[in-house]
Amino acid sequence: MSATSLTWDGRSIPGPGGLPAVAVSLTGPSLAQARTQARSAVDAGADVLELRVDLLEEAGALAAPDPLDAATAAAQVLECLRGLREAIDTTDGADAGSPVLLTCRTAAEGGRAHLDDAAYGALLRSVLDGLADWAPERRPAAIDVEVQRGCLPQVCEQAHGLGIDVVASFHDFEATPADEVLEEVLARMAREGADLAKIAVWPTSADDVARLLGVCARATAGAGEAAALGVPVAAMSMGALGAVSRVAPAFGTALTFAVVPDEQGQARASAPGQLPIQDVRRCLELLRA
Repeated sequence: MSATSLTWDGRSIPGPGGLPAVAVSLTGPSLAQARTQARSAVDAGADVLELRVDLLEEAGALAAPDPLDAATAAAQVLECLRGLREAIDTTDGADAGSPVLLTCRTAAEGGRAHLDDAAYGALLRSVLDGLADWAPERRPAAIDVEVQRGCLPQVCEQAHGLGIDVVASFHDFEATPADEVLEEVLARMAREGADLAKIAVWPTSADDVARLLGVCARATAGAGEAAALGVPVAAMSMGALGAVSRVAPAFGTALTFAVVPDEQGQARASAPGQLPIQDVRRCLELLRA
């Protein structure tokens, strides 16, 4: 694989032909519901399953107002991950065993986990300590790390020692920062060891969406070692105004996020502007460069 592509459990990121791989976020709110969502996502052809563990009732320690007990919270996270693995490993069909992206999103970046920087870093390190005892094929393919929390280099070193990739993420739910700010965020992610750099921002105009796509295109220009950034990029503009960024393969994004309906037919997005997976697949094929 080139410096700007990854392989997660046999899946190429980005996917065949350079199209973005499609991830589905499993939002629960119970583990049983997340397991059902996972089966539906696999059936719908999802390339990656993102376990949003901060949204699960069984990981309640993450949202508790009391100071975090990292060991207790990590044990809850690992139990949720174990339960998900059991569900997808027994799914019939060629797509069984879809790669898992483990994400604990803090309240500061749109999640439910009430963790300060120190607690957040301690949690991720404790989770990785626990995963060291798991068979490699049972571990998640990747773990999400919020770049603003300050623990990215340490988590990268520990995760890479276990064969787990790191997705560095940055969210701004109020605006789209200036191009040079976004470019520095991406450069920092790559510099600190991330395997994939992910940015999600809020547009206030069509120009904001166009700027984000331009930042992504410049960061991924070239191929292999000649690529500007050197790692794959996932860039998303949130909300209805930014939805086009989720289905625009020509600008170089490696990974996009979609939703699948739950048992009641409701599609619960993990971020504003996510589209149903069938619509995402159709648009990506139509807009293939």
